[in-house]
Amino acid sequence: MESHTTTTIKDGKVYVTFHDWDNMRPEDVQIRIRRWGSNEVVATVGIAGARDRDLCAPSSCDGGRFLSDPVVLPEVRGYTTDVVYREGLPDERIGYDRGDLSYGLNPRLALTTNYPTDSWEHPQQIIGSLTAEDPVTHEVKPMPEGTAWYHHYSYMPQRADGQGRFTHRPDFGEGTEFSRTYRFEGPEQSITVKRLRHDLKLTVDGGSTITAPAGSDIPVRGTVRATSESGVDKPVDDHYVQADNQVRTSTAKDGSFAFMQNVGRNTSLTVGPQWNYWFNNEAQKKFTLHLVPTKFVSLKAAVDKYRKVTITGKPEVAEGSYPTGTTAPMAVQYSSDGQTWKTVDSFTGRYGQAFSRTPQQRAPLTGTGYWRVRVTKAAQNSPTLKTTRKATQLSNDDLTPEGVKAGTQITAKGGLRQQSGTSWKAFAGQKVRVYFKASAKGSAWEAIASTTTRTDGTFSTKVTARQDGTWQIRYTDTPATHYAVYGRQDYVDVR
Repeated sequence: MESHTTTTIKDGKVYVTFHDWDNMRPEDVQIRIRRWGSNEVVATVGIAGARDRDLCAPSSCDGGRFLSDPVVLPEVRGYTTDVVYREGLPDERIGYDRGDLSYGLNPRLALTTNYPTDSWEHPQQIIGSLTAEDPVTHEVKPMPEGTAWYHHYSYMPQRADGQGRFTHRPDFGEGTEFSRTYRFEGPEQSITVKRLRHDLKLTVDGGSTITAPAGSDIPVRGTVRATSESGVDKPVDDHYVQADNQVRTSTAKDGSFAFMQNVGRNTSLTVGPQWNYWFNNEAQKKFTLHLVPTKFVSLKAAVDKYRKVTITGKPEVAEGSYPTGTTAPMAVQYSSDGQTWKTVDSFTGRYGQAFSRTPQQRAPLTGTGYWRVRVTKAAQNSPTLKTTRKATQLSNDDLTPEGVKAGTQITAKGGLRQQSGTSWKAFAGQKVRVYFKASAKGSAWEAIASTTTRTDGTFSTKVTARQDGTWQIRYTDTPATHYAVYGRQDYVDVR
């Protein structure tokens, strides 16, 4: 529903004016009046004269304005209205909260402020007081829950409290003196506001030159203070601080701030509070950045028998120093050929602190894997690391026979080979283990027996089958040069 209502005061009486934008016949319209925030209807009025004569052309009432019967209510206050069309009929329509009704004669609006000037120490608010005459006694009273309208590019409602007062902090803009306009059931009224500006004082830790690793995040700390109206320096809290014109943080209650700033490959850094119309100057501190390369100390890559890789090391700088707490976004990268790289792990490296990373990427089963650490925002790479172990293989592994009586010995046998270039050769003198997991729910693998491979790499040992379950031969007692290997799972039925 687009139709709405407004208040009309005429000849010592209060009316509702109905603005029809839904082409509704006035004789079919009722205006319900409610206290603001309550569902209780305190009065219902119709359109004056609508039952006695046509108030609009038969074809269209759209755009018409129609005065209600006089409104009589128990108290001076603001109300809200609902528009009801063809009440009780199948095509009934109800528009809720379609307008505000200010019940009182000669409504008045008085404007003042909470402080003489708008300032950082005392943000100014407009205070409005709404009053009107009682239509019966003509006593001037506050108008609780009346509605004033703030006019700045558009009208915005300001709802009064139970004492007929509202407070509002409008957008005061950038000037040092300006006017703001309000309206309450009458001519617009304006109030002039003056702003007091303060001088900012910025302190940032450190000298004018910062030495830091290229691509790193360095800590930036400082305070923002301002000269108060009494001439005393005070901390400025909840004020945005920028680095190179990008907001990074806001100040704490004591005016302090701290953030991490990535220096990339830049040669300078400018830190300062964000511009604000309460302050006169744009306090800034400019730093010259002396960027140095990252050096990785004790950088190593190790691979275990299950192909899990661990990269360890400590980032430092090749020359000079860096601020305490400096970090950098880093990545572990992998290459199968030492030429084409992909990122397999990302982390924050802390300068002067050792790291240990285990990426999801496994080392290659055969051949050499290449690894490096990259300072991502400096496009700087560590020396290339290599991981190499030989692949192993279980061949013809088997447990026989597979259908036996309980207590029967069965044979675990097979062969173990190791990679040799592009071929495989027997791997002698190696311990292989025989594992078993019972068929019963919740059973776990357990080592049952072990044996050593012969000169030709073959092995054979006897184990006792006591219950149904699965057997497996594993080579896990490897030297540091070889990978472990698991054989196939073999089910034995014990009858």
